[in-house]
Order: sequence, then C-alpha cells, then structure tokens
Amino acid sequence: MEKEYKYDAFISYRHSNLDKFVAENLHKVLETYELPKNIKEKLNIKGRTIKRVFRDQDELPLSSNLEDPIVDALNNSKYLIVICTPRLKDSLWCKKEIETFKKLRGRKNIFCVLAEGEPNESFPEDVLYDEVETTLKNGKKKKEKVLVEPLAADVRGENKKEVLNKIKEEKLRLIAPMYNFDYDDLKQRHRQRKMKKIIHTSIIISAICVLFTLYSLFMLLKITSQQKTLKKHQALSLVKESSDYLKNDSRLEAIKSAYNSLTKFNGVKMPYTPDAEYALVESLGVYNSGTSYKAMSELNTKGVIDYVLQSSDSNYALTADESEELILWDLNKMKSIVKLSDINIVSFSNNYFTFVGNEYFAYIAKNGSVKIVSIKTGKVVKEIKKIKYSYKAVASSIDGSMLAINDSPNLYIYDLSNYNLVGNFKIDKKDEISGKMMFTSDNKKLFISATLDTFDMNKDVDSTFYILNAKDASLIDKFTLKAKYVEDIKEKDSNVYILSNSSVSNSYKMLITSYSLKNNKVNYTKTYNDAFGTKMVLGKAANNIALIHSNVAEVVSASTGELIRSFALQSDIIGSYASFDKDMYIAFTTGGIANFLSLEYKESIVYNGLFELNLDKYKYVLLGENGYFLIPTYTNRIIFYEQNQSKNIKALDIKLDYVSDEGLKPGDVDKIKKDYDIKNKNLVKKIIYADSKKLLIVSYNDNTAAIYKVDEKKYITTIKDVDEIYHDFGKDKNNRLYVGSLSNTYILDKDYNKVGHIKNMAKLDKDNNKVIITNNGKYYSLPIYTLNDLLKEAKNILGEK
Repeated sequence: MEKEYKYDAFISYRHSNLDKFVAENLHKVLETYELPKNIKEKLNIKGRTIKRVFRDQDELPLSSNLEDPIVDALNNSKYLIVICTPRLKDSLWCKKEIETFKKLRGRKNIFCVLAEGEPNESFPEDVLYDEVETTLKNGKKKKEKVLVEPLAADVRGENKKEVLNKIKEEKLRLIAPMYNFDYDDLKQRHRQRKMKKIIHTSIIISAICVLFTLYSLFMLLKITSQQKTLKKHQALSLVKESSDYLKNDSRLEAIKSAYNSLTKFNGVKMPYTPDAEYALVESLGVYNSGTSYKAMSELNTKGVIDYVLQSSDSNYALTADESEELILWDLNKMKSIVKLSDINIVSFSNNYFTFVGNEYFAYIAKNGSVKIVSIKTGKVVKEIKKIKYSYKAVASSIDGSMLAINDSPNLYIYDLSNYNLVGNFKIDKKDEISGKMMFTSDNKKLFISATLDTFDMNKDVDSTFYILNAKDASLIDKFTLKAKYVEDIKEKDSNVYILSNSSVSNSYKMLITSYSLKNNKVNYTKTYNDAFGTKMVLGKAANNIALIHSNVAEVVSASTGELIRSFALQSDIIGSYASFDKDMYIAFTTGGIANFLSLEYKESIVYNGLFELNLDKYKYVLLGENGYFLIPTYTNRIIFYEQNQSKNIKALDIKLDYVSDEGLKPGDVDKIKKDYDIKNKNLVKKIIYADSKKLLIVSYNDNTAAIYKVDEKKYITTIKDVDEIYHDFGKDKNNRLYVGSLSNTYILDKDYNKVGHIKNMAKLDKDNNKVIITNNGKYYSLPIYTLNDLLKEAKNILGEK
C-alpha cells in the first residue's frame, strides 16, 4: 500500500525576485487545479486534486544543515519541484533540499521548472546526473555520473505577465506524472472539459445574448446617431470659431480651427461639412489675387504693448509692454530675436531705447546704465555705466557711429567705434533735458531741448533748443521756443523741422519750427491754435509737411509753415506716410481706415476693400517692406497686413471681356415672381438662370440667394451671406458651380452648399481646371483647389508655425 503523504509537492527555490514570483504563482495554480471528472472517478479522488503544497516562505540562513521543519516537510512530500534559474546553484539550502529529497524518493520524483537562463546553467547537477556503478573486466567496481533528462516545464518569459501565462500553460506537464498520466492525454482531456463548459455556458448565454444583442443594436444605433450629431455640432462650432478668428484678424488661428473641423479635434475625427471647407478656403486665402491688404500673420508679446520703435531700414522693431519686457523683432522673418526683462520702467517712454544704426540697439537698464545689444546675436556688446544719475534717454546717429545719453542736467556723447566719451554738455540746473534728441545726417550736429520741470498747468513754459557740435558737445547755437512739449524732430534738405506744443490750462497751440543747418539760424516758427501735434511727416514728392493732431492732418509748406490743406478724418490718426511719386499722404486712423490725402484732388480718399482691417481700434502702425504692421489698442498683438497673392498664381498675357450682368429684365422678373411663388418679393434684387437654365437663382437685398429647379419650378435651398449674384461662370470638372459677380464669386457643390469664395473672378477655365482672376487690369490663373489640396496647404502652414 502506497504511503500517505502530508504534502503533494515541496517547492524548492532561491529567495530572489523572479524565483519567488514563479514559486508563489505555481503554488496557487497547483492547489487550485482539479482533474477532469471522469479521471477523478477512475482514481477515486474526491474534492480538490492537489490538496497541499509546501513552500518555505522565509529566507533560510546560510548553513549546511537543514532545520527540522524543512526535513520533516521533505519526508512528508511526494514530489519535489525545483524552480531553476542561474541563481539556484548559489543556494546551499536548495542544494541540501535536493540532495535530501533525492535520497528519500529518488530522482524520478523531482520536477524542474525552468524560469530563467538555459538548462545547462540553471538545472542542479543532482537532477541532471545519476551515479551508476559498473563492473570492470578485472572485476573491480566503478561509479560514474551519467547525464539524464529530468522531467521539466519551461516557464521563461520576457516579463512577469508572460511568465505567469507560461505557468498556467505548463501546469499539466507537472500534474500529469503525479497521477501516472501521459501529458498529452491529460492536456486533451483538459481541453475537452473546457470545451464542454464553454458549450454549456454558451447555450445558457446565447438566449441572453440574442436579447442583449437586439437591445445593444438599438442602443448602438441611437448612440451612433447621437455621436454623429454631436460631432457635426462640434465641427460647425469650429467653423464658427474659424470665422470669428478671421473677423478678429487672427488668420493662423482661423486656419487651425477650420483644419480641425475637417480632420480631428481633441483626438476625435470630425465629419465633413461644406461650411468647414468654405471656412478653410477663406482662412487660407488660396484664391487671393493681391487686391487687398489682409491680416496674414502676427507677433505676440506677454503684456499690452505700450511703445514701439522701428529701425531706419524697416526690418526690425522694438516693443515695450506692460510685462516690463523689451523685445527685438525681425519683421521679415516674423520672429523675436531677443527678449529683455531688465529695462528701466521708471518714467518709462520710447526714449528709453533706440536703434543704433541697423546693427545694434541701445536701452536704459534697471541699474540706470545703457546697454548696447547686437541685432544679429541678441547679445549685449557694451554697457555704459551711469555716471551720476540713472540715464533718462538715448539717441543714436543714423549710421550708428555716435550715441547721445541724457543724464540731465548733463548730456554725454559717445563715439561708438571705441565707446569713448567725446563730449559732456551741461545745461542750467533749473531745466530738464527733453527726451527728444536728434543727430543731423552728416553726424556733425546734435539737437536737444531743455524745459523748466514744472507741474503747473497754468504756467506758460518756454523751451531752449541747443545745437551742439557732435564731435565734442560744444555749443554751436541755441534758441527759445514758446512751447513746453517737443514731439518730433526731423531733417530734410539742410533744414531741421521741430514739432512742439504749448499747453496752458485748456488752451493748446501747435508749433512748427524750421532751422537752417547752413546758416545756423531759425527760418520760421508757425503757430496753429487749438491743436496739439503728435506726429510730423515730411513730404517726399513735394516740399511740404503733414502735421498730425488728433483726427486732423494739416499739410503745410516746408518753406514757410503756411497751411496748404487741412484734412479732417473720422477718427484719430495713428500713423501717416508720404508717397514717393505723388503729392499724397496715407494716414491710418484708430478706426482701421487707410485714408489717401491727395493735395491734387484736395480730398481724403478711401479705397473700399483695399485694406481689410477688422478690429475696432488701433494704436500704432509700422510700414513694412511688403505691407503694414498694425498694433491694436490694449492688445499684445502686432498684426501684419499684406497685399497677399496665392503662391500658385500665374500671370497671363490675355485680355478678357468684362463679366456680364445676366440678370433678367424687370418684366421677366415680375413673371418669374408669380410663376415660382417667390417669397419676399419686395426684397428681390436680381434673378438669373444658371447651369444651362436648369436653375433659377434669386438674389435678395438681405445678402441671401434662393435656388429653384426650373423644370419643376421647385424651391431647393437658400444660400446665406452672399453678395449680389448676376453671373454664371459654369461648372468645373468636379461638377461644382461658380456663380456670383466680378467682385465675389461663390463655389457651390452638388447640393448647392458654399464651399469656396473667389474675389475678382473673370473666367472659369474648365479645360485646364483653373480659375482666371483679375487685378488692376491684369489677368492671372489659379488652380482649382480640392479638399485634399486645402488640407495639405493648411497642414504645411500650421506645421511651419
């Protein structure tokens, strides 16, 4: 009769991380396994198959003797399971356990579980070899070690999850020999039992599943419908967002929202909508002909921009904002070069920084010194330490060779070729040197002014102008002006012009003074009452000057200061520029209007549609190489407006007929109104036939257009936000219809939804899949953009930014 054992198996293992993990999980798997029912009946087994497995859970001391509980457990275990890794051979306790068990039960009751490494480096020698005694020819006995193949299971894996799966798969390889079963037979029976359970369970579940499937299908259809609706609403919300951004002159954000509405938003794929394609066409400007200045890109500061200064070559700008940061911008590359946070903001003004030629700029730092910075590298190349007080203003010569520093009552002049102080001029202590200073173009003279420092608004204060020798700061000349505030100093044709203001209580006077550099004397001073001048623009094509105050531009003679023409605009003027080839000025106002001030026609002209400046109020304007930079009031934005043309535009040497008005005559219109039962008859503006007279399009005064099917005289749809439609350009290869006017043409898809907009369209070139547009009497061709073309273009732009 076979001995009754307390333990079905004894697990021997090294107490390290992986070995312990394998031992613990193998223990659980063995004690929870049950043999198939027919085998249990055959072997007369009741209850759980493997009842007890011994696994020592404590790290044993390094000793060659086993403790009594371990020896007792080995004596009462039927099988020994050894967890094999390269670390096993270093454990004296595991070696002793294997030796002890082998003496008790023999090698055949020892199972190996390979957890790591290769068999030859992980299996113990007592399991790999048996000692066999042989008799030699001479009758002597000899003992030899013979290599044998142990019963083993392989549970190696790349990670613990994979090892655990292997343990579950290999458990039958250990259990089968415990009951004298063939492994493959037990595996087959195990699979059959599992399949029976699955089939039995499936029968029970099937009926539930059928009902659940029907319910789930219903719910799925309902959820899918809701998801589609939600996605469409999200897509249309992004379209609205894109439109709002475009109205706010935020072109890149408009492109991003329109692109997201056609691709993915927050990882969710958006459904296609015609509105989204239209929004993408509008934001990208792929059909731009260059007829108007539009917001194309922008720069952003941390805080609201307080002051801005542009370099003489117009390539760079300095901004100072409320976050106390001075930023140098490359206006051509639309990026910042350097950001400085140590600018002095005490009595801050734009006189605290200046461009030094076209290679450097200078600013007054918080420590009161002047720092000179390289435009190319953004690095400080020189610091001019304060001599007595914190410096108050800086000014450079045009070529950047000299620098004037206001340290009132002292004025210092530096030679920037060696940073040597070449001159020091001191004024009367009761006066304060003004921030406005100017070197003459030949670097020979420096103009500064000084005024009594007083807060008495009822006192009329004079200013003293000093003309200094720029080489040594010696006095050349001085004169007095009946004005306290010096706003601007400019040079032209050997004369220096000074714009200044007098303010006593609520009475204002604007003064223009001309000073001769040849004779070193004042040519004239002309006073204009009830005006406070802010800017002075010297005419280029004529000998005149535009004096800006509030919303008025006073054009005066540069020779005499006498008024030539006064232009009153709708809002305050923020910047003005003189024309090179005409006796004309362009003046930008806070309301975002560009006014052309023509002395020839004696009027202010606004070219509608030339400038698309959509914001409510602007503060500064800068002239760029290819457009204008405008800074809106109370914002951190510098917006670049460019007369942009699509990059794929091509000039054509052709002449086309003027786009014809295909609107029906009044008598035909009255008949159509009756025949088609057209609504809002009193709002009808124009009616045309389109698509080879298959369609009737009715334009209304409320910027909508209704489309009717001619053969059935049936209403189809209404298009919103469209100008008057009076011309049918035809259909392209994608069966899209082009209707509108010379000013605005709309692309309609097969369901008559707007999917595109083209300004100044002259013709549809269907054969070449192009549109022809016009600009100032010239003609250009542009490719017709597919949705994929638009998405690719948007991706490139957004990727670049």
